[in-house]
Amino acid sequence: MNSPPRITVGLKAAAERCSNSAAVITAPTLSMRSAKPIPMRRLHIQGQQHINKGRVPSCTILPHPQRAPISQPLTHQPPHNRTLSTTPHPLRQFTTSPPTPPSIHPHSSSSTSLPLPEQFRSLMRLITHSVVVCTSSSSGPIPRAMTMSSFTSLSLLPTPIISFNIATPSRTFDALSSSRLFNIHILTDDPSGARIADWLARGNAAGLEVFEQLQSECGCSYETETKGKAPILKGPGVLYVLRCELLQEPMGGLVKVRDHYIVLGEVKEIVEVNGGGKEDKFGLIYADRKYRELGGCIIPGEGVEEGKDGEE
Repeated sequence: MNSPPRITVGLKAAAERCSNSAAVITAPTLSMRSAKPIPMRRLHIQGQQHINKGRVPSCTILPHPQRAPISQPLTHQPPHNRTLSTTPHPLRQFTTSPPTPPSIHPHSSSSTSLPLPEQFRSLMRLITHSVVVCTSSSSGPIPRAMTMSSFTSLSLLPTPIISFNIATPSRTFDALSSSRLFNIHILTDDPSGARIADWLARGNAAGLEVFEQLQSECGCSYETETKGKAPILKGPGVLYVLRCELLQEPMGGLVKVRDHYIVLGEVKEIVEVNGGGKEDKFGLIYADRKYRELGGCIIPGEGVEEGKDGEE
């Protein structure tokens, strides 16, 4: 099996493809050397302009309406009551739809009677999160994978550090903590990326079959170059892969918080697995229990003279 072509790039270039927000806010930069107040700039919204071509405003990536919906992806189990899944899940087909407003707010009439954790859950639905897939493999023959919405960058220098959270028990966490090696896959914000995320969002109960059916169900294959190495996913829904190792300090890269672990990883390499051709794509995002693609930008308004706004 041929190894995927590798191109090591700077972390910033890859990080720009995985947005944690559905809108980009351009704001003035504070200068510590000048006492002059920074003027306020009026902002307006325009359609998102991608690197090579224009793009329609933010869209929601939804399961195909002819498919019977199943349990929503990326929802959390009740605290301290999480069990491993033992049943496989069917594939859902995805399409795009126009933007939709939030379905619930923390203090709306339908949620004010809910306990604080549930109100907080509804608040977090208003915030967009990146969607990535983590793969790992221990000494056993079965690789593991999971879809996550808690991925973020923590530090750039002297080496890039990333973090995310895993609820336990988890088969992927067991493989990751045993081998100390894992890969983070940055997915495309389109139905191809959503299919991969959705397929791997429901656990590893089916074992190796989960990976074997990636090709037939999602058009995505996987490769494990060396025994014990984390698998690399190759398909139209994958942008980049971050090869990572658990950080040695603090606490061996695993910090336990109640029923979750905070995972701290050091990025060793950034691999382009599909030969490029996706320069107009951003990373897949998630909000209000739906996959989404990046939409419009909030930019300074035209015709505003510098030094006029914000001055008394």
